[in-house]
Amino acid sequence: MMPTTDQPKTVGFVGLGGMGRRIASRLLAAGVPLVVHNRTPEKVRELEAAGAHVAKSPREVGKQADGGIVFTMTSDAKSQRSVLLGRSGVAQGLLPGGLVVSLSTIAPEESERLSRELHERGLRYVEAPVGGSTEAAEAGGLAIYAAGEPEDVERVRPYLERFSRRVFVFSRVGQGATAKLSVNLLMISYLGVAREALALGEKRGLTREQMLELLLDGSSHSRVLELKAGLLRSRSYQPASFSVELALKDVRLALQAAKTAGLPTRWGKEATQAVRRAVEEGRGKLDFAALADPTLEPPRERPEPPAGPLPPSPPSSPLEGAGEAVGPAEGPGEVG
Repeated sequence: MMPTTDQPKTVGFVGLGGMGRRIASRLLAAGVPLVVHNRTPEKVRELEAAGAHVAKSPREVGKQADGGIVFTMTSDAKSQRSVLLGRSGVAQGLLPGGLVVSLSTIAPEESERLSRELHERGLRYVEAPVGGSTEAAEAGGLAIYAAGEPEDVERVRPYLERFSRRVFVFSRVGQGATAKLSVNLLMISYLGVAREALALGEKRGLTREQMLELLLDGSSHSRVLELKAGLLRSRSYQPASFSVELALKDVRLALQAAKTAGLPTRWGKEATQAVRRAVEEGRGKLDFAALADPTLEPPRERPEPPAGPLPPSPPSSPLEGAGEAVGPAEGPGEVG
């Protein structure tokens, strides 16, 4: 249930890409008055027609959100910092005690840093990255990984429940981002292994339909494969609800978080290599289900070693050192 008052308070929303726009529409449909802003004005027209007020800047969103709550959904940490703490950022307009809810997928450390800086300005912060597709957002079926002070999470929970099927709650900022990245690391890695399973079966004469039936039966079943089976059958991956580019952003962030925690990520590095290669080969805008289709990636032959002295001995593990250097990574597009 939404909070009931004689006059509902206005909530702010900044960042109206494919996912943000659908979430904002759910809030409007639930009777939440919205003031919105997006860097590309064309993306707010539909919301404006549905009753949202359009502000000229994130700062104005903060000023006009008399409910004291502003949602943000941007593509990466850099844009998130800009809309929150920039010269015309939300923090310039929100009154002390105001609450920022970040729906973006960013590094846990960056989320922690934003939380500290907003608290220094007298503002509250909840991280709540979302899991699911744009279709799930339209249907109110997202998963939310919310973290922050318990009273802050409870303050925004009624809004989160309007566009989600489940709200996972964690007590400390950074844990929500960690939860989201852990889930996506496994999901994206699974599609890479599914690709190899499909390739093996199809190489030996099994059809795509037979292979999907096999992989969706018993212990090999995966929810992500079930959701993407239709695309794999049709071999059509446009338009993207969660793109290969965004998958690359998320696995890079997951590896960065693991590195910071001092954890090995051998399989994660392999997954990152595969996703990066897909982007380099021009598949970045496709739905990330394309990562499981073996027909989209030409076979790669190992190059012959050059004549001359033998190369240095390989690392002790065949996967040691695989993948790219992991550092601050901010990908394009909007969050998944």
